[in-house]
Amino acid sequence: MTDYIISSESIIDLPIDFVEKLDVNIINSNYMIDDKIYLDDFGKSLDMETFYENMENGAAPTTSAINTGEYVEYFREILKTEKDIIHVCLSSGISGQYNFLLQAIDILKEEFPERKIYPVDSRMASSGVGLLVIKLLELKESGMDIESLYNWAMQNRLKVINCTSNENLEYVARGGRISKTAADIGTLLKICPIIEVNNDGEMIVTTKIRTRKKLFKKMMEMMKENAIDGTDYDDYIIITHAKNLEFAQDFEEEIKKDFPKAKVMIANNGPTIGSHIGPGTITLFYWGNKRFG
Repeated sequence: MTDYIISSESIIDLPIDFVEKLDVNIINSNYMIDDKIYLDDFGKSLDMETFYENMENGAAPTTSAINTGEYVEYFREILKTEKDIIHVCLSSGISGQYNFLLQAIDILKEEFPERKIYPVDSRMASSGVGLLVIKLLELKESGMDIESLYNWAMQNRLKVINCTSNENLEYVARGGRISKTAADIGTLLKICPIIEVNNDGEMIVTTKIRTRKKLFKKMMEMMKENAIDGTDYDDYIIITHAKNLEFAQDFEEEIKKDFPKAKVMIANNGPTIGSHIGPGTITLFYWGNKRFG
């Protein structure tokens, strides 16, 4: 059986010490803030606390997709080792990056006709992509061949579920999820929207909750209803936050009570996603029975 590589992108938003223990290759995207370009490298170039403080002080970071040439250069070095690749990409419903990935694969087919690159459009973002990558690594370790693993990924990718919210509606509006007028009214009414990723990999506001206390309760209820095996769930649950560690720790405490078998992890929202959802964001990622829509 030909050995192969599992590959993904820095948008997996997992803790750096955890990533460094994984047998995964990562290509980094980049972003610009205050006219300076940084690598999205799990906070090594610019720590996430400072990143979000800059946003709170008025900075408006911009992101750029990994382009075709960057993918070609990255994959070429792996293919030279005579290994095939499964690459898990940021959702095509959020970014055009997946199209650049496909273009790069077409180019490399001519240079490495004997090698294969299997592209997985995760239809997810942030640590939801990370959750899928963790599972693929576990299945690879169990001995699954690359084609079977690719088929598994395509059949199960939509079982990765997210539930995202941000009390600061300025950033929800800035990211285009709601209008500025709705954000202004929502702020007065203390509305916290819940954003989910649908089957097409698009981020959509699905519910509007008033007050943080009710938001907390609703997000927990949603996970209890939808998580695979309910409160007997025994896989990873990842809580990501954007300069909102205290809220994330509150969730962690509650999840450990209600899901005693779960492996709970807290991570930062990285800059690629954080640029669009802003400081204050909190998200739950887990394996569930179905997404909305």
